[in-house]
Amino acid sequence: MKIFIIKSHDGRLLGKDLAWVDGANANLIFTAQHRDVALNQLIELNAKDIHLRAEITECEADKKGRPALVLDAPALSSDMPSEAPANADQVSAA
Repeated sequence: MKIFIIKSHDGRLLGKDLAWVDGANANLIFTAQHRDVALNQLIELNAKDIHLRAEITECEADKKGRPALVLDAPALSSDMPSEAPANADQVSAA
């Protein structure tokens, strides 16, 4: 069964309480069985925060109707420093 979730630009997911969550607990994620319901929720979120960049994502549901997600690697390792410094070009140019 396909369901729809709302994902922000930084990989967080919309929770049932309309707060952004990391997606570790599938029970807390906002889901919609129809795309138009998810779209209406996204429009309401954009009305409150005009700078929000989010998208509707279709995913498979497990037997209980929760999203069966595989978290992206960047979302899991966001606390770890990157291998190259952010200003590597500026350091080598100096």
